Amino acid sequence: MIKDSNELVPLMGKKTNPSGIPPSNQQEKKPTESTPTKKSSHFFLEIDGFESNVTPNNTSPPVFSKPMDSNIRPCASGNGEDMDSPQSLQDDATEYSPNVDSCCANISQGPEQTSARKKLKKYIFRAVSEGNIEELQCLLTELKERSNACMNMTVPDYLMKKFTASDTGKTCLMKALLNINQNTNEIVNMLLSFAEENGILERFINAAYTEEAYKGQTALNIAIERRQYEITQSLIEKGADVNAHAQGIFFNPKHKHEGFYFGETALALAACTNQPDIIQLLMDNTRTNITSQDSRGNNILHALVTVAEDFKTQNDFVIRMYDMILLKSKARNLETTRNKEGLTPLQLAAKTGKLEILKYILSREIRDKPNRSLSRKFTDWAYGPVQSSLYDLTELDTTADNSVLEIIVYNTNIGNRHEMLTLEPLNSLLRMKWKKFARHMFFMSCWFYFLYNITLTLVSYHRPSENEAPPYPLALTRGVGWLQLSGQVMVMLGAIFLAIKESVAIFLLRPSDLQSILSDAWFHFAFFIQALLVIFSVFLYLFSYKEHLVCLVLAMALGWANMLYFTRGFQSMGIYSVMIQKVILHDVIKFLVVYIVFLLGFGVALAALIETCQDGNECHSNSSLGPVLMDLFKLTLGLGDLEIQQNSKYPILFLLLLITYVVLTFVLLLNMLIALMGETVEDISKESEHIWRLQRARTILEFEKFLPKRLRKKFQLGERCKVAENDTRVCLRINEVKWTEWKTHVSFINEDPGPTDPSRSQDNSRTNSKTTLNTFEEVDDLPETSV
Repeated sequence: MIKDSNELVPLMGKKTNPSGIPPSNQQEKKPTESTPTKKSSHFFLEIDGFESNVTPNNTSPPVFSKPMDSNIRPCASGNGEDMDSPQSLQDDATEYSPNVDSCCANISQGPEQTSARKKLKKYIFRAVSEGNIEELQCLLTELKERSNACMNMTVPDYLMKKFTASDTGKTCLMKALLNINQNTNEIVNMLLSFAEENGILERFINAAYTEEAYKGQTALNIAIERRQYEITQSLIEKGADVNAHAQGIFFNPKHKHEGFYFGETALALAACTNQPDIIQLLMDNTRTNITSQDSRGNNILHALVTVAEDFKTQNDFVIRMYDMILLKSKARNLETTRNKEGLTPLQLAAKTGKLEILKYILSREIRDKPNRSLSRKFTDWAYGPVQSSLYDLTELDTTADNSVLEIIVYNTNIGNRHEMLTLEPLNSLLRMKWKKFARHMFFMSCWFYFLYNITLTLVSYHRPSENEAPPYPLALTRGVGWLQLSGQVMVMLGAIFLAIKESVAIFLLRPSDLQSILSDAWFHFAFFIQALLVIFSVFLYLFSYKEHLVCLVLAMALGWANMLYFTRGFQSMGIYSVMIQKVILHDVIKFLVVYIVFLLGFGVALAALIETCQDGNECHSNSSLGPVLMDLFKLTLGLGDLEIQQNSKYPILFLLLLITYVVLTFVLLLNMLIALMGETVEDISKESEHIWRLQRARTILEFEKFLPKRLRKKFQLGERCKVAENDTRVCLRINEVKWTEWKTHVSFINEDPGPTDPSRSQDNSRTNSKTTLNTFEEVDDLPETSV
């Protein structure tokens, strides 16, 4: 059908061999085809089209210098060769240059044989990728003969050189695994048998990529990624390194969509790709290091938390893999290992906002007694729908470094942190902290700040009205001089205290961006600025500046506005405050930016059209920019009129600009602001309670920071419990009422508030939960004492 082979460019880089002619005897049509050009080393991850004689568009640079594997290359010559050909210019220069001492010198150097020999490596790679068993057998036989005849290097070195791409380090075994077909298993067995017969099995099977993007990846990693259980089993039996680390930048991407992070090791790769059979195979191997950590310091559980996403299917398999590895390893230290950021898997789940994974870890309960120490929740007793559970507080409370509570509350990059605080035991822990000490400290602060504002207001209101320069004598204070002086001293001391307190809080907080300031730290800055205004006004007063009144007035206004902060102590008012805050941050600021642009633009234009003073005549009141801006602002609110068009140079133009301004601001912007505010309130109302709880949680942690160590230890929550042999933890007891779950299991529930008859313990075991702690078995092993 096709007479000229140049008319067809094979998509996979395959050339059709004439029947009966082995690849070693093929005649090349163009000598230049045997050597890749410099342009052939440039690759693209995305190719819109494929044409045989069209050069690639170089305007879109590749993400990586070379792809892991590819059989597509648009090339000018139209030969359709493998884009990922292992043959390089260096190979041609070092291996095939005429040399009298070379083994090739005694062999016929005809042009056909020379060209075929130069492409022996290429033919091997092509045969394994296409699953051509007969061709591969022929090539391996020829390779064996040539290796025995070569005198420049040892047979193992020669074979490894022919099996490995010099530019990437990829072997033909990796090439076969990257191109799975029906003959891949047999191809792999042939290669492994050949390597074993020639004494290069260990080198061949553990060869790794040298390319920077995929550095460290071995054939075992590729077999696991391709989900080839039998091949993986064969590689492990043949001695593959099960602890090799794939450390290329593709496997450690800085950004999420620039590669695939899986924890570098083969076991972590199997876990992150949901392959429990391979996990079992690797964990049964004594050489596998389950606790291995990658270049980030992450172990396999860290890697699972990292790959989890916010959709159910992904989370379900991650939870299954997490549970499987934990149960099979029976190593609780996997969950306590910290990475280079100082985070355990639990803390990493909190920092990255993995809600479902965090929920699973916090509420994981294992009934099997030998594995009970792997639990974080222990059901102590149950009666009807009520069950009393003990939640492990390890890494949760603020007594630990990088505690989960602090990570969630202070990390503004977690979009769903208010939902995470509703999980148990975090929700109950915060509620108990609030009741035990935080609410008392909060209301004391509220009363202190209220009295501080009252005193500041009274001192300012009863100041002397005489026109003398400050500081005023006590005789001018209407008979309450000493009282006013006492008030001034109290205000000054209160302002100094607030300034120091808030400056320390800001320093400890170290807000990294504007978002964290606006969402969490705004009240710190508001209190700090108000205190500075009071202190500055006092200094101006003492140095006889009447401008101290300006700072005093601003301090009073800001002081009373700051009282809005204390609404978070009351749920109804706190939710209302949240709505106000969100409306200001989301809608009002955007409106003001656009409105100021319009106001300045039209104000300057209209001010330029008003008549200026001429020949000493009286100037019009609107001849300056200030009055024009004020009149335009009044028009926006519907309080102004059109009298400002008097004495304009071009009345019609002036009127058109004025009407345009009114339409854009009064009609368009204001109505858009009202609509957006309504939409924001509607959206926020669904989450306002959770956001209010987040703000209250922040307040609780702020107060806890200022407690002395002695009081902090006194107010610490939880009770010390022995949950297993040689395993004592601080746990928080939470009584939960679960009517839905109880009704679901009511047919086989045995209520048991505690052990009664030890002889009947085995018959009275509770099954109201899938994984509950049988306290009748461990009644003597769970002494409950207050911390």
